[in-house]
Amino acid sequence: MTMIAVPWFVLASTGSGAKTGMVAAAETVGLLVSLALAGPLIDRHGARRMSVLADLFTAAAVAVIPAAHAAGALSAGLLAVLAFAVGLGRSPSRSAKHVLLPEAMSGAGIGTERGTSAREAVQRAGDLVGAPAGGVLITMVGAAQVLLIDAAALLVSALLVLACVPTRRVSHHAPPVIPSGRIRGYLGDLAETGRRLRADRLLLAVTGQCAAMNALLVGLLVVLVPAYGALVWHSSALVGAVIAALGAGGLLGALIYGWFGPRLGRWATFSAGFLLCGPPVYVVLAVDPPATVLVALLALCSLGSGPLNPVVAALEYDRVPVELRGRVCTAVNAGAVAALPVGAVLAGMLLDRVGPRAAVLVFGALCLAVCLCPLLFPIWREMDRPAGLATPKRASVPLVIYSE
Repeated sequence: MTMIAVPWFVLASTGSGAKTGMVAAAETVGLLVSLALAGPLIDRHGARRMSVLADLFTAAAVAVIPAAHAAGALSAGLLAVLAFAVGLGRSPSRSAKHVLLPEAMSGAGIGTERGTSAREAVQRAGDLVGAPAGGVLITMVGAAQVLLIDAAALLVSALLVLACVPTRRVSHHAPPVIPSGRIRGYLGDLAETGRRLRADRLLLAVTGQCAAMNALLVGLLVVLVPAYGALVWHSSALVGAVIAALGAGGLLGALIYGWFGPRLGRWATFSAGFLLCGPPVYVVLAVDPPATVLVALLALCSLGSGPLNPVVAALEYDRVPVELRGRVCTAVNAGAVAALPVGAVLAGMLLDRVGPRAAVLVFGALCLAVCLCPLLFPIWREMDRPAGLATPKRASVPLVIYSE
């Protein structure tokens, strides 16, 4: 909801598109800074503590926006600072919860694939419901009140982690957590992250592929699909239906993988998932069938996206030592989103030069080249090889972890 409420509040309260863009840019910069720097803090101070602190920090930043506006003290500079703070808190919160998941899976007796797919399904469900809910609530109570609801939700998140996640029990046989500056400085921690990623060619390859696919996806969703809506479909409603279909298909794919994932190979699942949710999407858009067929086919294609993040998370848990997970997992996430602006800019340039259909076909060809990498290069086959690191054992009996 914050993703919609913040820019809507700025536009409604200032009437300035420039200020709205400035606030969005400030929040993005905060997110990128936290992606680059948060990892060592999670490893040094503990994922549980950082998750709680990040949620409290973000809640305070979100709540100050409507409070300052009500007091007549919300200047453009303060608004940019608060937006930066909101972005700054997002990555540590999500990354810390990512690091907490293996211990939770182990305590519950849930296997890696099932646990990571459950988290993915819950996250996708929140993303799918949050944006429409934010829009409806803005209409009902106004953007300022929605920001206060967001702040309250973040407080609830912090309280849930405090109440439900136990303090980590340190094993005498486990690798020690790296203490603060007594051994190495903060920059040394960041350098260790780079060395760890360079030494693991598979994680490096996965990060590169995810970066390329995310760049193409942003170009598709932010530029090409809206352009299709304006120039080809002449319908904004169909744009919303297409984006909803892609999200719903990914959610269903994550749920399906949660049940069948433990029986499937990671390499085959990862490769097939990319081939299903990648090139066919662009082909369907280029063919442009009737609206109902279009939405149904795109939902079917996006089933393949559901298992992708769970597979990547399982690889991280298997291949990265516990004491390095905060910084390495955050670095992988940062790498995966590093090329997002490139995709949007490239899509815009192609749109101006060749039009929406040809731009979609070019993106489809690029997507196919990226999706073939796991099939062509042997390093990807290591996905199915044990990394030799302690990971939660698979559950001995089937468990239903996503029920309503």
